[in-house]
Amino acid sequence: MRGRTTIVATQTEDEAGNAFLLVVGRDSYATYNLPASGSLTIGRGESNTVRIDDPLASRAHACLHVGEVMALEDLGSVNGTRIKDQPIQRGDRVAIKIGDTVQIGASVLIVQRRMAPAEEVRGETLRDAALASDERPVRGEAMQKVHALAERAAAGIINVLITGETGVGKELLAETVHRASPRRDGPYVCLNCAALSESLLESELFGHERGAFTGAVAAKPGLLETAASGTLFLDEVGELPLATQAKLLRVIETREVTRLGSVRPRRIDVRFIAATNRDLEAEVGRGAFRQDLYFRLNGITLTIPPLRSRKSEISHLAEGFARQICRDLGRPPPVLPAPIIELLEAYAWPGNIRELKNVVERAVLLSVGPVIGREHLAIEKPSPTASTTPVGMPAPPPKTDTQKISAPSERDKILAALAACAGNQSRAAEMLGMPRRTFVNKLDAYDIPRPKKKRRDGDDTES
Repeated sequence: MRGRTTIVATQTEDEAGNAFLLVVGRDSYATYNLPASGSLTIGRGESNTVRIDDPLASRAHACLHVGEVMALEDLGSVNGTRIKDQPIQRGDRVAIKIGDTVQIGASVLIVQRRMAPAEEVRGETLRDAALASDERPVRGEAMQKVHALAERAAAGIINVLITGETGVGKELLAETVHRASPRRDGPYVCLNCAALSESLLESELFGHERGAFTGAVAAKPGLLETAASGTLFLDEVGELPLATQAKLLRVIETREVTRLGSVRPRRIDVRFIAATNRDLEAEVGRGAFRQDLYFRLNGITLTIPPLRSRKSEISHLAEGFARQICRDLGRPPPVLPAPIIELLEAYAWPGNIRELKNVVERAVLLSVGPVIGREHLAIEKPSPTASTTPVGMPAPPPKTDTQKISAPSERDKILAALAACAGNQSRAAEMLGMPRRTFVNKLDAYDIPRPKKKRRDGDDTES
């Protein structure tokens, strides 16, 4: 079933030569330059020209045809394709133009025209640009106190522990301390302690000699040596295994490091900045973190408040994120009108600054005009009874039949999402922005009958 219907539309020469396909996922985006003519296959399979990492996308989902006519063809996908929020029939080929939105699962695809690069100079990263900017960042009273304490701590060599919820900007504050310290000209080395296995973590921290283990074909200095005369930032330090904690404690106490496979210690001169979203005192209490290491790292503590308590900073941060992504796209930044700012300030931001950045980037990518609208924001204004479960804490289990559930508005949203997605639970969960398992638990909690399973020839076997 291919090519049953074709709707013709003329593509201008300017569109053909300067267009690109923008693919917006829930937490990321990618761009693909479009040829003057040809076809781009789209889907979840590895062989596609445009690969979409979306569980609701079929392996061979659609095809974008570029030429005198630009058209999108559905290749018989399981979960369907929508153009400008209108479903197209399987196998149909429908003309699209610059700015039209194509929805495949939870992903949105937009053909856009590439504009001339903006004249504004772009930093290597957003935080580098912000730190190098002459514009003084807008900070509330709480953050002013944090930065004032950070400046005093930076002047010495005392170790610093930065605490706060996920996404509040702990890494940015750590870099700020380094840049304000006498070690600013030395190396600034980062290590995410949660990203590596115990064996790799020790190898990265302490280094190894040739032949220390299988695959060690050459000697390698560790990050502790690499950060000499500078700063080592240990992100997610609460995730360190106990055995590695003991070795790190010895390094801090002796200022010596011994590579794996060596017996000769090496002197180091390193300042430690650590960060965690865990309550390390509680971790010490339950035996998951060494008390002596906690005292060594906790020379001075900087606690960053969550974004929901820093509403005065939200508009400045949002506008900065919008400017940054528009520099990447080579287009002027859109306006965030007062109603949009009010909506952003009313939201609880459980993911803090990281979530705000993702929401603003997605809104900018989805907007084709000079103003951000409500339809571009992937957030809902929280109700007064919205959950306030702290980030990093496990969500409470679904309530049982013996417990009253007082959230009819959420139940209505779930029912509406199921209706809009023809009973497809996975797609309804994506629409509401929640994991499928959580969605299914809520169906049971609200006594909503689960749609019957439907088996099809394709990827999904459950509605």
